[in-house]
Amino acid sequence: MIRARATLDSLAAQLTHLSPLGILERGYAIVQDQQGRIVRDAEAAPVKALLDVRLAKGRLRAKVTQSIPAGSSELPS
Repeated sequence: MIRARATLDSLAAQLTHLSPLGILERGYAIVQDQQGRIVRDAEAAPVKALLDVRLAKGRLRAKVTQSIPAGSSELPS
């Protein structure tokens, strides 16, 4: 019985660690465009685009002021 409980506790901890809410608690955010699509690439968020940002505790509405594609040597201004 003790071994089964330890296994259950371990599995529960793994699920918490991998859950989207657990990931947000570690400081990550989920960014969506106005159509609700997940933004994974800077090119999907052109300048002036409005984005919804989900945090562990709340949400933000953000407006893109600069979009720098992956691999660019340009520095944010």
